[in-house]
Amino acid sequence: MEKNIATKLSTVYGTKGEGHMTLSPSHRKLVLTIHVITTMGWLGSAAAYIPIGAYVLNNQDADMIRSAIQIMSLVANFIVLPVAFASLLTGVALSLGTRWGLFRHYWIFFKLLFTVLALFMLVAYLQELSHAASIASKSTLSSTDISILKDSIHIVHPSGGLLIVLVATVLSVYKPKGMTRYGWRKQLEIKSSTEPYTTPPWIKMVGSAVIVLLLLIVALIIFN
Repeated sequence: MEKNIATKLSTVYGTKGEGHMTLSPSHRKLVLTIHVITTMGWLGSAAAYIPIGAYVLNNQDADMIRSAIQIMSLVANFIVLPVAFASLLTGVALSLGTRWGLFRHYWIFFKLLFTVLALFMLVAYLQELSHAASIASKSTLSSTDISILKDSIHIVHPSGGLLIVLVATVLSVYKPKGMTRYGWRKQLEIKSSTEPYTTPPWIKMVGSAVIVLLLLIVALIIFN
């Protein structure tokens, strides 16, 4: 039975190194294709939300506001959220199923961190959007309802999510060099090296930018 299991696994995974399992070329291409499609879908839908949100904030027509918010809620729950999770899961699968690993390289670690952060922002935004959609489903909307609907729509969430996903996409394309301490130790297990570990310079720049971005997002949410 163990041989049968190993044979089945070998059709999906290949072996590389000492016990390290990698996706076979055909399955890697399939997962990569799904990852690219879902990521682009996430980017496109997040970008589309910005002008729609701006339209709602600058419109006084109750029927138009109702329709826009209901459409936004449907698209967010049935398109944006599924493709966002699919992007995260396929990205993790590619990292674990290839030589890169999940925590060995800084660019993958930051990409994972950014993706999780963007998903967290998306889920938080969907809670407000779902509440707004429930109000928009009323047969008639009062001026108070319209005011609540506008207060529930923020440009910060989709804009911040779009920026974070863009940065993650750039990291996946350029793949800047730099291994984490964990990756460095794993490399030393494979080949002997006396070269000391050094933190890549770009890590400090990215870290500082992330801190500034988070502070800016928090400030915009608080004072919006």
